[in-house]
Amino acid sequence: MGEGGDGSDGKRGLVFVKDFQAEEDDAAMAEARSLDAFRSALENLEDQLEFFHTIKSQQRAERDAAMVQLGQSRNILARRLAEHQGKKYIAIEMA
Repeated sequence: MGEGGDGSDGKRGLVFVKDFQAEEDDAAMAEARSLDAFRSALENLEDQLEFFHTIKSQQRAERDAAMVQLGQSRNILARRLAEHQGKKYIAIEMA
């Protein structure tokens, strides 16, 4: 947040314009507060989306690592079963 040349540096404030009449000033203040709340909500949403993207990437990496490990375990098991071909072992029959 606060990047990209939008001029924000993490500080919040309102912009005042000279020569506003009283009722225009109240309406402008209400609109400024509303826009500030809207901006804050969008920033929070952006933070949440970034967090979920990070979590999804981590889960994908963990899943890929688990799949690689599963493949390696399968290969080891297949080699061990091939070594014991023809021999009767209870554990092999159960596998």
